[in-house]
Amino acid sequence: MKMSQRAVLGTLSTMLLLGLAGCGTSEDSAAPKDKEPQKVEAETPVAEKREVPESCAALDLKPGAKLDGAALGVCVSEALSSYGSGKMRLTADTFGDIEFTYDPKYSFQGEMQGTNGPFKMTFLDDVMWIDNGSGPVKGDPKSDDPEERLVGATGQLYRIYSDLEQTAEMVKSQPVWKVDEALDQISLPNGESVKSYKIVSDGPFNWNKIPVSEFILWFGDDWMPVGDQASVDFMGTKGTHTQNFYDLGEPVTIKPMS
Repeated sequence: MKMSQRAVLGTLSTMLLLGLAGCGTSEDSAAPKDKEPQKVEAETPVAEKREVPESCAALDLKPGAKLDGAALGVCVSEALSSYGSGKMRLTADTFGDIEFTYDPKYSFQGEMQGTNGPFKMTFLDDVMWIDNGSGPVKGDPKSDDPEERLVGATGQLYRIYSDLEQTAEMVKSQPVWKVDEALDQISLPNGESVKSYKIVSDGPFNWNKIPVSEFILWFGDDWMPVGDQASVDFMGTKGTHTQNFYDLGEPVTIKPMS
C-alpha cells in the first residue's frame, strides 16, 4: 500500500511538534553534508555525570519567578541534550514513544499511531525513514519516486524546526514566562512520579508564523526536562499536544531501517 500524502502530512505535523519540544541537532548539522558517509547506527555518547547547563543554572527556578524568554530559550535548547539520550511519549492525534540520542547529532526512532494507522519512523544522520506497514521508505527530496520525495520533505522540515537555535528562537518569541506558584506531580511512562516546576508562556505568541496560544514547560530539580504542552494551530488544525520525557541518560541505539 502506497503512503498517502495525508499520512505524510500527519507525520510532518509530528516532526514539527518534536521540534517545538526542544529536541534538536547541533547548529552545524542543520544542513546535510554530502561528503559525510552515512552512519550505520547512533549510540548514546559516553559521558560523565550530567551537569546542569550554565544557561539553566543562571536562571531562577522557583515558584512565582518570571523568566526572560531569550535566556530561557537557550536553557530549554540545551537541557535535554545535556543528558545525551532518553525517551519521550507524544500524546496527540499522533501518539507513541520515541527514543533518541545525540551523537552529537540528534537521532531518533519510534513507533507511532496516527489518524491513518500505525507507522514507524527513524531519523538518522539527517535521513528520514518512514514505514506505514508497506515497507520502509527512505527520504530523498531529489528522488523521482513521489513517496521518497514526501518522506524527504518530512526530513527537511524536521531538520529546520529541530535545530537548537530554532528552539531558542521559539521560546524567545514570547518575552515573558512565569513559573507557577504550585508544583505539579507528573507521572511518567516508566512509572516514576516527578514533582515539577510548571513554566507557562505569558500569553499567546507566534513562532515562524505559527500561532501558539499557550506553551507549558515542566522541569524537575536541576532543570531536568519532564514534559511540555503546546497548543498550536498547524495547517489549519488546532490542537493541544503533550510530550513527557523519561529514562534520560539511559543507553539508546538508533539503527537505520532496512
